[in-house]
Amino acid sequence: MPTTPKKVNILNLILILITLLALSTAAYLWFQNQPKTKAKKQDEITIVSPVFLTLKPFTVSLPASEDNGDINKILYVGMVLRVADEDQKTALLEYLPEVRSDILFLLSKQYVSKLKQETGKFELQEQIKNTLSRQYDIKHSVKIDEVLFTDFIIR
Repeated sequence: MPTTPKKVNILNLILILITLLALSTAAYLWFQNQPKTKAKKQDEITIVSPVFLTLKPFTVSLPASEDNGDINKILYVGMVLRVADEDQKTALLEYLPEVRSDILFLLSKQYVSKLKQETGKFELQEQIKNTLSRQYDIKHSVKIDEVLFTDFIIR
């Protein structure tokens, strides 16, 4: 039985409608997924505010240098610690006596001749950062991001 032009036109029309329906469904699904991925990317790029912990100033008597007569020198240091989040700040506050003790022992080992140089101050910042960045107990681990000196006086 030969096909008539009317049947061919109807068959073509049905195929065109099926193709258009498939394309529109694919486009709809693709556009539905687009805003979700952009929202996820925007959530990932959240800017975190820095968390600072200001410590009371330290006053420490420094040991005498072997190379010169610097005796009875006193170091007065104020500092601020920058940590990643509020949990680490809370941990440092809970262990504040231990934190202050560690810093006092570290400061009391410094020499005046070294602290007068800029490199000596940077080394002291790194030593404090390394000393305080540790596991305090099972629940509290702290990593100090930065040690900032707010006061630094040698007399």
